[in-house]
Amino acid sequence: MSNNNEQIEELLKNLSEKLGTSPEELKESAQKKDFGHVLDNLNANDAERIKKVLSDKDATEKILSTPKAQKLLNKLLGDKWNG
Repeated sequence: MSNNNEQIEELLKNLSEKLGTSPEELKESAQKKDFGHVLDNLNANDAERIKKVLSDKDATEKILSTPKAQKLLNKLLGDKWNG
């Protein structure tokens, strides 16, 4: 496994622990672009804040256009990300 893949796997492991899900489930959700069941594991306030941002196209685009978000998406999605 390449260093980049190891970093992605470590990121998925850490994030999945915080979200109360498995790394495999989180990776599958990212590939499907469906985080509904993952958000169910968050407290109501955090889940609502994330849903609100994701439902606002301008806010989502603003967040996704940041350099940090672009770098993370490239690492997570690789060729599937066209950002």
